[in-house]
Amino acid sequence: MKKRTHEYQTRQYMLSSDYEIYHYLNSDIRNINIHHHDFYEIYFFIAGDVTYLIEGKAYKLEAGNLVLINSKELHQAVINSEEAYYERIVLWINRGFLKSLSNEEIDLSLCFEGINKKNVLSVDFEQQKNIRFILNKLVDLENYKGFGYELLYKAYITELMVHINNLTFKEDTELGVDIKKSNLIDGIIEYINNHIEDDITVDEIAEQFYLSKFHLSREFKKYTGTTIHRYIVQKKLIEAKELILKEIPIIDVYKQCGFGDYSNFFRAFKNEYGITPKQYYEAMVK
Repeated sequence: MKKRTHEYQTRQYMLSSDYEIYHYLNSDIRNINIHHHDFYEIYFFIAGDVTYLIEGKAYKLEAGNLVLINSKELHQAVINSEEAYYERIVLWINRGFLKSLSNEEIDLSLCFEGINKKNVLSVDFEQQKNIRFILNKLVDLENYKGFGYELLYKAYITELMVHINNLTFKEDTELGVDIKKSNLIDGIIEYINNHIEDDITVDEIAEQFYLSKFHLSREFKKYTGTTIHRYIVQKKLIEAKELILKEIPIIDVYKQCGFGDYSNFFRAFKNEYGITPKQYYEAMVK
């Protein structure tokens, strides 16, 4: 039987209210921009020559690796070779939907949000088969709208999330993942995240870490795939969206995210997402 895959699309928002799943096989992707999204992402790597950048850490992926991304993490897949086929299964899960599958005793989002969470899991062959089997069942549901459809996808995703949470908090799961990181960049990212409400500047960070702006900019781009200025703006906008979802008045949001004035916030939001803060509120909250 011929393997069915999806046509690659660059959309980073969900059309479905619960989940979306895609099986991609490409040989023509040259670049994927650093980004984030408002949902959880599970990325099962099958083949290719890829380094995955997540919040200042670079992971050299191997077949069977599982990548877990929450809604606040900036990330980017770097295609190292244009000759190797790039194959992966990507599952997007609405945060509210995953919460609805959890209960008071079991929080299925811990693998994305927990203190000891891991972004990339290296699992044994048997677990890879189990995860791939469930993902394939979800892909196959695309053409099934018969009796019990909603029960089936809820059951499959619940089973998958139980597996992944068990793997996430096993001490040896991350062993074998090739990670390149910098304590300096980790410290800078932590500083930015702890001062989102402030008007952070590159000059201020360079002074705080006793670096020249040139060295700071070069090292930051090397480990994150983006400039420090763009990283700060994107992090502020991520926080702004979280506040909008909590129904904080938009006129107050920009102040809590460290934008100098509302016009700067409005322009940055529209440039990044293609819609205004008010349109985002109407789409996501109302």
